[in-house]
This record gives sequence, C-alpha cells and structure tokens, in this order.
Amino acid sequence: MEDLTYLQSPLITYGGLIDIDLKAGETIVITPATGGFGGSAVQVALAMGAGRVIAMGRNEEALKRVKALDPTRIKTVKMTGDWKEELQTLEALGPIDAHFDISPPMAQNSSHFKACISSLRRGGRISFMGGLLGDLAIPSRVVMHRNLQLKGKWMYERGDIPGFMRLIHSGLLKLGGKGGNEVTGRFGLEQWKEAFDMAAQKVLPGQMTLIVP
Repeated sequence: MEDLTYLQSPLITYGGLIDIDLKAGETIVITPATGGFGGSAVQVALAMGAGRVIAMGRNEEALKRVKALDPTRIKTVKMTGDWKEELQTLEALGPIDAHFDISPPMAQNSSHFKACISSLRRGGRISFMGGLLGDLAIPSRVVMHRNLQLKGKWMYERGDIPGFMRLIHSGLLKLGGKGGNEVTGRFGLEQWKEAFDMAAQKVLPGQMTLIVP
C-alpha cells in the first residue's frame, strides 16, 4: 500500500509527456530533473521507452541520484546560467526530439528555457507544466523556422489514466524502492510539524515523507 503514495507525481508528469506524444526511442530533455516532479518525469519517460533522457538541473547531488536510475540511457547536464554554454552541451547529445519543463516560480528567468528550445530538432515538441507566475521570453524565430510545437498542460486527462496504469502493471514503471524511491520518514497525525520539517529537508528526487494515521 505504501508504494501507492508514489502515484501522484508520475501520473501528473505522464499527462505532459503523453500530451506531446513521446515515442519509444526518442531523446527528451527534462527540466529541472532534480525535484520530485522532474525526477518522476525522468522515470516515466524511461518507462515510456525514451531512448535517451537528458536530465538538467543545478543540484549535482540530485543529478547523480537521477542518473543512477539508468546510467546508460540517462545523461545529465548542469544548468550554468549561460544559455549558450548549455546549448552547446545539449547539441553534443542531440538530435533532441522533445523538451518537458516543470519549473517552479523561482526559475522564471532561468537560462535553460532558451537553451532547451534552441536545441530541438525540426518538428520538436515542448511541454510546459511548471508553475511560472510571469511571462516567459520564447526564441520565436527558432520556434517558427523549426516548426516546433509548444504546448501547455495542466495535470492529466481522465483518459490518460489507463495508459499510465498499464506502465505500472507491466513493470515498466516501478514504484517504491524498486523504482529508486525512498521513504525518508513516517509520522503520526500529531507529528505533523515534524513531518513538514522533514519533508522540507528531504527534497531529492524520489524522496517522500509520510503522515500515517
């Protein structure tokens, strides 16, 4: 039963990945891949058959943790704040078919948006699922000349759930410890403050703090 607590994040990211029709064998960049949602997006993309997943982020410890999920198919790229440098690194791993972004509000002015969009092949797809609060500058000439598709996605559709559950039932998407996840603490209802404090500290991909009645 405890493994079922991991369903929330991967189901949400599955909604974005299926919305841009991620196909088996494709290469996708996931940003940032160092948090709960981004880390689960890496797991789901692998389960959907991505040939290569490029995980980007600033936290090197988190990137190492993500890469350990599949050292062969996962490549990591550190965000540097210099979009040209990031683009050069991404192009060396190309061609890239898709970009999935689930950035938090504080990433509003991050360099990775321009780098990732500019790295996509002709006909590439982009899914924005993040929580940005302001407007985002898009390299419109790149989007136009390469026929890129940019889609926003809120959560998932009801019709997405059967396909997601098939990934689990088939064993392609593993939950709990088998999927590289970790319960960092279990607390009773009266220990809610300790649970929130623990959750604020344990923020690496796959880490979860539970409140157990």
